[in-house]
Amino acid sequence: MAEMEKEAKLTIRPEDYLRLRQAFPVQECREQLNVYLHDPARLHEGLGYLRVRFESRREPVVTLKVPRGWEGEVREMWEVEEPLHRCGPGLFPRPRRRIEVATDLPEEISEHFSSMGITHLRRLGWMRNRRCLLEVGDEGLVELDRTELPGGGVHFEVEVETADQNRMGTLLDRIRELAPSASASRIGKFSRFLEAIPGVSLPSTGR
Repeated sequence: MAEMEKEAKLTIRPEDYLRLRQAFPVQECREQLNVYLHDPARLHEGLGYLRVRFESRREPVVTLKVPRGWEGEVREMWEVEEPLHRCGPGLFPRPRRRIEVATDLPEEISEHFSSMGITHLRRLGWMRNRRCLLEVGDEGLVELDRTELPGGGVHFEVEVETADQNRMGTLLDRIRELAPSASASRIGKFSRFLEAIPGVSLPSTGR
């Protein structure tokens, strides 16, 4: 089912990553493998992207993310998620190099790409991420990420996801109090993934 996701990202330095890990209780940490798929010829159009996420102790999930805009630091994304086992043989149990939009994707996701005239997606590559959920007092959870980029680079960031504007502001303030390097970012993991791949153009929208 489609949902509207609202999130803010703060890029941080390694020392602040460690500082936040020590400052707040860690609910759990998850090892993630994100596999990205798209039509390589249309990456620059900001049409969203398809991600297959394999995560420790959780069922693999295929997700369509489509940009909807920004409100200050907060990004709005239209998101559709489906368990991987509901997808066709091009994706399940592991994504192939090339998949058929009409037969390998759940209907709500395939309709998005079909409406854009896209009939095939190609596996672009993958990226690993370690995500720790931190309990920030009574305000809620934030996601602390250590992402291994293609080519060997490492990126650290905090993600705050909530539709409550007051809670969003409070959580961002708490993180900034303890992480002096925290800087608002409009670049998502998919765009960082593309930036790290030689010869791939960065989308102009939908970061």
